[in-house]
Amino acid sequence: MSASAQQRYAFAHKQMGTEFRIVLFTQKDSATVAALAQRTFAYVDTLNQIFSDYIPDSDLSQLSDQAGNGQKNRVHPELYEILSLAKGYSSASDGSFDVTVGALTRLWRKARHLKQPPDSAQVQKALATVGYRHLQLYRRHRIRLAQPGTRLDLGGIAQGYAADQCLALLRQNGISCALVDAGGDIALGDAPPGSAGWAIQIPQRDPNGVTTYNNIWLANCGITTSGASFRYLEANGVRYSHIVNPQTGWGMTHNYLVTVQATNAVTADAWATALSVRGWAHVDKKKARKQGVLNVWQVVEKI
Repeated sequence: MSASAQQRYAFAHKQMGTEFRIVLFTQKDSATVAALAQRTFAYVDTLNQIFSDYIPDSDLSQLSDQAGNGQKNRVHPELYEILSLAKGYSSASDGSFDVTVGALTRLWRKARHLKQPPDSAQVQKALATVGYRHLQLYRRHRIRLAQPGTRLDLGGIAQGYAADQCLALLRQNGISCALVDAGGDIALGDAPPGSAGWAIQIPQRDPNGVTTYNNIWLANCGITTSGASFRYLEANGVRYSHIVNPQTGWGMTHNYLVTVQATNAVTADAWATALSVRGWAHVDKKKARKQGVLNVWQVVEKI
């Protein structure tokens, strides 16, 4: 059967506070493909139960509950892997990406609900629990959170990681021509039949300063767009982004609308978050490239 005879399938599933979307091309029959999609989404559900900081008994929440007790806690292999990756991204970005911001993100979630920013004392108290060096990894999937009160939040990395895992599962089952979109964190496999790649929209600035979107065609990589103006709290004429600066404790008040292409979606996801905080001009580009960052498109504007 020729490549042109491959059938296109699309599936969607709500999880991790967003929609996961799978688009694939294959010669496999529809029943086989539907069953594989169901298995893939079931794995996403499993990852959510491990990674969510909204679920009190998730593996992540239970680990946060043990912060500061001095114990080395054995965790699920996927949780150990994603936290190991996260610490590497934190180190390379000089802390612009940091999964130990959970106390701060909880504080700012409450602030958005109340429509009022937290006061400085609250921010400083939460900020004292933040620092990727508090996250200590040991052999045999053991982790210790050294600082009392530290809470983990995988919001800047979990969707990219899950997208990569979904794509890997599809490939293991003989489907390499696929796209997995986890709420904008996208893992790309082989290009669709007869195409140079998957069409991805990239935000750019036109000569008049207006943000526009242009298509590029990509395959076998990850790509994410992150922006400080997607969700925010507005108070006293100031917009505070949902993206919190791990080094100041405050929601960002500028907007780096950043798109990152990387070797996989988890790297693109983490670095897009880091660059939304610091900007491409202010990070060590050699470290970013070494970790798999391939291209960066950045639009800078006030929010």
